[in-house]
Amino acid sequence: MNATTFDVDFARSHFPQLANARAFFENAGGSLVPVQVIEALNDYVSRLQVQPGGPYPQGREAAERLQATRERLAAMINAGEDEIVIGPSTTVNCYVLAQALRPTLAAGDEIVVTNQDHEANSGAWRRLEPTGITVREWRVDPDSGELDPGELPALLNQRTRLVCFPHVSNIVGSLNDVAAITALVHDAGARVCVDGVAHAPHRAIDVRALGVDFYFFSLYKICGPHLGLLYVAREHLAALANQNHYFHDDSPPWYKLNPGGQQHEVSAAAVGLCDYLDSLHAHHFGAGEVPAHRRMAQLFGLIAEHESRLAGQLLEFVNRRNDLRVVGRTVADPAERVATVSLVPLDSGGGQSSALAARVTRHAVSLDAGHFYAHRLLRDLGVLARHGGVMRAGMFHYNTPAEVARLIAALEEALSS
Repeated sequence: MNATTFDVDFARSHFPQLANARAFFENAGGSLVPVQVIEALNDYVSRLQVQPGGPYPQGREAAERLQATRERLAAMINAGEDEIVIGPSTTVNCYVLAQALRPTLAAGDEIVVTNQDHEANSGAWRRLEPTGITVREWRVDPDSGELDPGELPALLNQRTRLVCFPHVSNIVGSLNDVAAITALVHDAGARVCVDGVAHAPHRAIDVRALGVDFYFFSLYKICGPHLGLLYVAREHLAALANQNHYFHDDSPPWYKLNPGGQQHEVSAAAVGLCDYLDSLHAHHFGAGEVPAHRRMAQLFGLIAEHESRLAGQLLEFVNRRNDLRVVGRTVADPAERVATVSLVPLDSGGGQSSALAARVTRHAVSLDAGHFYAHRLLRDLGVLARHGGVMRAGMFHYNTPAEVARLIAALEEALSS
């Protein structure tokens, strides 16, 4: 079987939460979890809530389950098992990485950050400035909220050690060309740290093809439990300073970036995410021996087309209005943006996005408003001052055109009230 369209009904059959009759558009903040994750978590805590690696059957099986999860998650992004860290969140993973890199930097070395990022890939690096690191900012266009790669070379010099930027903005939803930017940075003798949190729910990740040094995303935004995954290219691991207990320095190398160790039960449950995505691939493309990262490329190609149609449905409505504005691109081209759409109301008083969201949620629609940890971006775009943030509709592969129609109807009602 080689499907040409995404079977959303099959996907929805895996999510018991969707039976509540609400249209869920808070996916950019965290997706729902499928039955595979729920069952994996329940099985682990029911049978294996012991110290992994203990010299008894449950201890050995617990360790095997955790190792299997690591191997499958790594394969999904075309990484080696020894190149990933499963931590409590992306924010924590980035903070730990920054502290691990700090001893490799000298006073006067430079790090480039953006004002487009979620704070996870910004604040951790800016906090190194008092230690003698120079932080430069790659700023977005003040109207579009997008990064111009043509402005980056002026920020690079012989002291640049790291450039940190997002794969996709969690507000404007635009795709940044990670491979091209990475090649530019590498040519300048520096490394990259890429935030893939807003990208991972909508597109496949291949860290080898991207050529990145450090890459992270949140498993709970792609149908997994509340965890973050950090990729560290193997050649960089040895130089990173140990952030775990002193006796864990080289056993194995990635463990030094996992202070306190993994969260056992939720890490084991993350294998359910892999099972779910594999079931989607098998349903659409049939069985076959295809490497995991290639399966994901096939699957997310269908998902991108499906989500683009959903985003186009919403954007077409918004583009006809004079009382609502998109913060970001107004066309749902899957080559340019993902299906995360940020909106602000336009009225004589500027309009508060939170008030609009509150009215919309009265109509069996779930979403929210705020800065969504992209405080610097919305501040610099003037959106915080005028609207208090954005109302964000995060469309996901289990959403349907009927649900988007419900969102549109709720918006029409909310805007007229």
